[in-house]
Amino acid sequence: MSKLAARYGISDAGLKKACDRHQVPTPPRGYWAKLKAGHKPKQVPLSPVTDTRLDRIRLGSSSLALPEPVRLVIEAQKAERKRAFKPAQQPALIGSGPIADVHTAVRRTVQVLRRCKPTEPAVHAAGEGLCGVWVGRDSVERAVFVLDQLARLLAGKGAPLVPTGQAMKVLVGSDTAVLVLSERRRTVAHVPNAKELAEEARRQEQLERYWRNPTRWPQPPYGRVYPETDTIWTGELSIRIEGYSDGVRRTWADGRTQRLEDLIPLVVDGIDVLLAARKAQREAREEQARQWAELERRRKLASARREREKARLAFFDGLVALRRGADDIRRALSEIDSSLSASEGGQVARMMAWGETRLREMEEELQAARIEERLTVAKLFPGEDEDELSDPLGEPAPR
Repeated sequence: MSKLAARYGISDAGLKKACDRHQVPTPPRGYWAKLKAGHKPKQVPLSPVTDTRLDRIRLGSSSLALPEPVRLVIEAQKAERKRAFKPAQQPALIGSGPIADVHTAVRRTVQVLRRCKPTEPAVHAAGEGLCGVWVGRDSVERAVFVLDQLARLLAGKGAPLVPTGQAMKVLVGSDTAVLVLSERRRTVAHVPNAKELAEEARRQEQLERYWRNPTRWPQPPYGRVYPETDTIWTGELSIRIEGYSDGVRRTWADGRTQRLEDLIPLVVDGIDVLLAARKAQREAREEQARQWAELERRRKLASARREREKARLAFFDGLVALRRGADDIRRALSEIDSSLSASEGGQVARMMAWGETRLREMEEELQAARIEERLTVAKLFPGEDEDELSDPLGEPAPR
């Protein structure tokens, strides 16, 4: 089961569950050991099922559906992590104090974050040259650590972190990943304190007096003196890659047993994987567009060949008509000439002269040299090496 599960990129427990769902018997514990020892353990036969939904089993992890370049990046990362494995340690932030020399890419953002006043519940470092970080006051130094380490690891891979004002951008070639660092927050109903309740009672009293005599009292505010809800900053940080994920991970966050500081190398690896996925998809789109453009080009060539064939037929029909016309004129001149006496002349003679001139012109148009000249100009019958409309792949598929 373990060997077969590895082939499909899932765990042996996952394979066992899939077999159980589809009523496929599996070897019990010790089956292969007994078989290797020469015993003949009982083999449960595959029973027939009437439910057609059980006829087909789909196995495999989501990574198997990824393009091959993306899978290669993931496998390379796994091998690298295996070589560089170290026991889990506490984040470097704990007990080390604030970072003094932060990376230049996030320095302005860190300055804004650290200007958060004690009276402010949160700070939003957004604007020109900033990373768009929004965190609670108590999470500022954690955010600084994450930004600094993220910028340093990305710079080491030749993919610098670029602030965009509302987020951060990592650009590799023509592919971009936009990252957002934020803190999860939730909204709860506001519980008023004694001072707020007293102020609200005074406002209600003023409102009642105003209703009794609107001319004596200024109108008090209608809204409560305290808010309806409060925003709670949970201290849970997360990094999210904006946009489509292409089937790969794009969110990393604090959990029960992990902190975002420990996940920064995985975040950087995830950015590599997502950029590889976007590159593969972009190249697939570009290849599809190239194939479509090539098909359109071939279709235009096919259309031009059809138009050329019509022009060929028209040219040839013109030659046939010209030959028939010349023969008709020759025959008419001969008949007219034989029916006239030598003494006749005048306009008939001039007509005969005109007819002979017209016949010579038509005969000249029917000469091979003149036909070759006209065909060369019209490009109706070019050689194989000169045919601009040739398509070695034959006729393309119609629209």
